[in-house]
Order: sequence, then C-alpha cells, then structure tokens
Amino acid sequence: MLRAGHATGELRTDVTAEDVAANLIGIFTVAPLPGHAARADRLLGVLMHGLRPA
Repeated sequence: MLRAGHATGELRTDVTAEDVAANLIGIFTVAPLPGHAARADRLLGVLMHGLRPA
C-alpha cells in the first residue's frame, strides 16, 4: 500500500511501514482507555494527514 502511494505521489516517500506500525501501536494503546475514543480518532486523523506530502 505504501509503495503504491509513493508511486502515485499520494504518500510521502520518507515514511516506512515501520513508521506507520509504530504510530498505529500508539493509537491502539490509547483507544481502549475509557473516554479516549475521541483522542484515538484525532490521532488517526493526524497520522493520515501526516502521510500526505506537503
């Protein structure tokens, strides 16, 4: 998925699968906590926005 996004220019080329996995681990760590669903949603939005080239 990252390679396809890199090839089309839709995703930053300096982001690796390991970077995405580390971010998702952090988000999934926060998500199950009571009252943190909104925070997890915001963090996922930040991650998705951050994958796009400037």
